[in-house]
Amino acid sequence: MDLARSAWRKSIYIYKSSLQNSLRNSGSTPSNIAEVAVFSRDGDSGLTVTDAGDTKPKDDMIFNALGATDELSSYIGLAREFACDGKVEHPYVDKLKRVQMILFDLNHAISKSIPGKTKIFESKHTKDLEEWILEYANQLPPPEDYIIPGGGKACASLHVARNVCRRAERSITSLVRNGALDKEAQTYLNRLSDFLLTVSRIAAKCDQRTENIYIPRAEVQEEK
Repeated sequence: MDLARSAWRKSIYIYKSSLQNSLRNSGSTPSNIAEVAVFSRDGDSGLTVTDAGDTKPKDDMIFNALGATDELSSYIGLAREFACDGKVEHPYVDKLKRVQMILFDLNHAISKSIPGKTKIFESKHTKDLEEWILEYANQLPPPEDYIIPGGGKACASLHVARNVCRRAERSITSLVRNGALDKEAQTYLNRLSDFLLTVSRIAAKCDQRTENIYIPRAEVQEEK
């Protein structure tokens, strides 16, 4: 939580600093502050600074990893909102929020990553996912070989989150390989994609929707 608070305080500081710069540059006063766009122009050159103090191009692997994990958290948040809109309570909602908190910490660790100076990512988080997967898998029939994303808004959005999770996992591979990020973070994202697939099936069940299963073309023709 200290990491999260630190990152949040820094983001607020950057926001305030950017706003003050915008006001000075535009000659605006606090009275019309709502009319001023907040921007700093610092990244206009295609470069930006990491929390470790290094200036890097915006397509550097660190920023790709930051973007992917942030996008993942956003899609999980969307899935959580869809789950809350359902007529039936979805039991995994609080767990999704917990995952978002952990992704926030992971994002912070990525932003401060330095090759050869790995910070520990707790294996407890992965173990929690494994327990949750087993808990929900026991409430479901065996999965089909190929599930096509769908089955309601909550279910479909969890499938999107699962695919973004795979991309986030790929994006941190280089950081793990060069010792800038704990390998446990990669294991966590790998297990998280399994968890998201499992709860997507729970979402379909809660919303009384049928899972979409891939049917080979030959079998479809035979049925006709």
